[in-house]
Amino acid sequence: MDKDACNGERAGSGPCFLELVYSILFEPVKAMESVARRPPVGYAFLVITIIGALGVAAGFLTVSRVFPAGLPGAGLDQFLPAVRALAPVGVIFALLWGYIKWFVYSAVVHLAAELLGGRGSARGVFAATGLAGLPSIFMVPVDLLACRPGAGKLALTVLVGLAGLAVVMWSAVLLVIGLRQVHGLNTARSVLAVFSPFLAVVALGVLVVMLLAAVTALLPARIYSPGFF
Repeated sequence: MDKDACNGERAGSGPCFLELVYSILFEPVKAMESVARRPPVGYAFLVITIIGALGVAAGFLTVSRVFPAGLPGAGLDQFLPAVRALAPVGVIFALLWGYIKWFVYSAVVHLAAELLGGRGSARGVFAATGLAGLPSIFMVPVDLLACRPGAGKLALTVLVGLAGLAVVMWSAVLLVIGLRQVHGLNTARSVLAVFSPFLAVVALGVLVVMLLAAVTALLPARIYSPGFF
């Protein structure tokens, strides 16, 4: 990493943004140690914003290639003005949705880490969660490649799926490392905290199914008779 690229950007003893990005991607343990000491929430906010903006841009390019203007027989020309008018609203909503997901997921993970014996700060978890999403940047060129005209659909579908899985696993590993440094948890408890929101959703789904099954079992048998309705 070129140190000169960070001249004038340092704040105290923390790394500059470019150094932090490089370290998160290629030296995650060292980077998360720095995050635990001095949580760069501002940099994490910047990362979430960049990822959201790139995702929106890639989405618009994908839509424009899949449904090009003036496509014969598509019948979409009448909707193009409305789509263009609503585009700024879509951008704002997409960015806000990214911030909301970041906030809610970080809060749940922080709570789970504390319940598992962690002793870190919410600020550190917010920073680690935001920075752990950096690998998502690599999905932008993959998404653009997937909408290239004339490309093999099956091969690209497999490519996008594998790339998405790799990015999710990479981000999860980064966050596990981050929780280990921020909360002082071991690897097993950090993994459990990272996946706690998804486990909670699964548990809630199972509970709802069980409640529905119980209610159905308690309903009078005559409800199921052919003449009930």
